[in-house]
Amino acid sequence: MSLALLMSAAAHAQTTQLNVTVPFEFIAGDTVLPAGDYDVHSTGLWGGKTLSIQNVTSNAGTFLLSTWCQLAKTSESNNLVFYRYGQKYFLAEVWTVNTNIGRQMPLNQRQTELARNQQKSEVVLTASGK
Repeated sequence: MSLALLMSAAAHAQTTQLNVTVPFEFIAGDTVLPAGDYDVHSTGLWGGKTLSIQNVTSNAGTFLLSTWCQLAKTSESNNLVFYRYGQKYFLAEVWTVNTNIGRQMPLNQRQTELARNQQKSEVVLTASGK
């Protein structure tokens, strides 16, 4: 019984559930999403490798496979990190407060092509937790 409780606590601790306002159009995976308010959460056991990104006022959204990434120190806030090339924004990372483990999105072909020819900048948006 205690093992089940421990596993449940660990799974909950690694689950991502965020709300964020994105003030620009962005690309998540291969999907172009409009500016707006979004729910971002992980799906599956142990927080899952899949992130669901859903606009709260429209049907816009997508599911993304992600990988674990790690910071040297604990994140002080919930953040979504976007890479910007010119006027194109790509969702790159999702970080949850009080942990140093985050989610990283793989580069798509379009982002890889833009990265060859343009300088990348990071845009960080703070999200609220659920």
